[in-house]
Amino acid sequence: MDAEDFRRVFEKSPIKRIKRPRFLRNVCVALGNTGTQEDIPALKQAATDPDPLISEHAEWAIREIQNRQ
Repeated sequence: MDAEDFRRVFEKSPIKRIKRPRFLRNVCVALGNTGTQEDIPALKQAATDPDPLISEHAEWAIREIQNRQ
């Protein structure tokens, strides 16, 4: 989800206030705690995000999911 998609999807939502990086960080943390192998492709895409807050948490989530397998 790029910045434009985020703004469009959450235009009238309180989620917009936390902004894209923190929202996607929270998604990565949730997937790291509860995600499955099916979530790995989306996390791999997030791991390439230029924002280190997102990419580092996505990498962490991938490791957590793999460790549970």
